[in-house]
Amino acid sequence: MTNATNQSPQSTTQFALDRLAKAIATAKRLGFVVRSEWLGGSATGWCELGGKRILFVDLSLSVHEQLEQVEAAIEALQAERNKP
Repeated sequence: MTNATNQSPQSTTQFALDRLAKAIATAKRLGFVVRSEWLGGSATGWCELGGKRILFVDLSLSVHEQLEQVEAAIEALQAERNKP
């Protein structure tokens, strides 16, 4: 078994890239249109325009931060859907 603390920075980044790809695929399955844009670290996230949910992934952020953005959007949408 591999311990995350023993992984090289490159393998940790690859793991995050794999998770990001899976998270983006999940977001698309949930109905998001995913746009990767250079946003300079400004306020990012998702919005609804013309009946479409658009998720902006800020390319100026690290892979780990992008992953956090996508996961947060998925969680927010799921919480919204679970409201009574």
